[in-house]
Amino acid sequence: MIEIIPVMLFILGWHPDKPGEIDLQRPEIVFASVEDCELAGAKMVAKMNAAAQGQSGARYEFRCMTIPGREEFEAALKNKFENKK
Repeated sequence: MIEIIPVMLFILGWHPDKPGEIDLQRPEIVFASVEDCELAGAKMVAKMNAAAQGQSGARYEFRCMTIPGREEFEAALKNKFENKK
């Protein structure tokens, strides 16, 4: 059996005139591989940067992150509840 670890796409936006303010977006889609996520992220960010260039001047980048597996979630919950004792 092949385990597929889903990958989430995050888009980070900021405006040069507003240092420290970051807009974080997560499109409602997951990907089967980091490569697929990076391809989609690059396309989305290129369009967003092109649109913002003549308007707001905002800048965008993307990050792809794997969703933790079930074992990692279970371990995190176990540790959380054990530390409360």
